Amino acid sequence: MNYKVYSKDINITDAMREYLDKKMSKVFKAVSEDKVISMDVRISKERAFFRIEVTSHLPGVLLRVEEKGSDFYGVVDTLSDAFERRLKRYKDRAKFKHKVSTREIAESFSSEEHEEESHAIQRKKRFNIKPMTVDEALLQMEMLGHTFFVFRNVDTDEVNVLYTRRNGSVGLIEMSE
Repeated sequence: MNYKVYSKDINITDAMREYLDKKMSKVFKAVSEDKVISMDVRISKERAFFRIEVTSHLPGVLLRVEEKGSDFYGVVDTLSDAFERRLKRYKDRAKFKHKVSTREIAESFSSEEHEEESHAIQRKKRFNIKPMTVDEALLQMEMLGHTFFVFRNVDTDEVNVLYTRRNGSVGLIEMSE
């Protein structure tokens, strides 16, 4: 699998790159490589911690996994396991697209992922809002690993927000003018 590696505040050694290649090739046995449109790996070092983020574009969905830790090889191991689980989940959802209910997708969210809290805007992103069904939006939110997702509802042509509630269920906010 070809992918781009970006690094910040760290020099990637040949041994690190080989280990990453080995783990990523193992991960992509879960899904055929021709399904992957593109993939980026971002590696950074913040103090004594390594942060690795993998973003992969698959047909109709963007898949993202991020891990942090003090040992580079341990972080790669954890990341590859999480990424493989998410790829398999995507593959299962794509295979049984019409049989998956909203409740099943909501129950599959993991509570292990944590976000750093900050009151200052640290990053600004701009997206084109693609029209999709609620089920497609739930799948996209899960594949990104986010707790909310903004989308244009195909049925109502309105902007909606999906979010994960504290009890693990999923909420839908419908906008009106």
